[in-house]
Amino acid sequence: MYRIVITNENDVYMASTVGKRVAEEYGLTKSQQTKLVVSIMELTRNIVYYAGTGEVFITPLSGYGIEVTAIDKGPGISEIDKVMNNEIKSKKGLGLGLSGVKRMMDEFHISSTKNAGTKVRVVKCFDERQVRHNDKFNSRT
Repeated sequence: MYRIVITNENDVYMASTVGKRVAEEYGLTKSQQTKLVVSIMELTRNIVYYAGTGEVFITPLSGYGIEVTAIDKGPGISEIDKVMNNEIKSKKGLGLGLSGVKRMMDEFHISSTKNAGTKVRVVKCFDERQVRHNDKFNSRT
């Protein structure tokens, strides 16, 4: 598991670099890598812009996929349904918003509490070929 503290734009790039490295190591296709990295950038930029500070955890899940969890203690999202339905547009970030992250990833869960923060957990799942690749990789180490 990788833990990256997010406080500024440089941390956004650090998190995306770590995510890309993990995605390559676990054999994700270029398309999957891009979706994972863009999702990490969107989630971490949200932390910088809306919460100020937070953390992102990037965790390879053996035989399953790569999990990314972004956590902050910012003001929270009061209207998650509207945000997820693009009824409230962000004026910052990559312009994809949380709904874009949801479309790019295989699993998506968000929880948010007013004045307590937001937690977003997403997973990019491995396909069968990637599971076999990772099984071979893990048996050598």
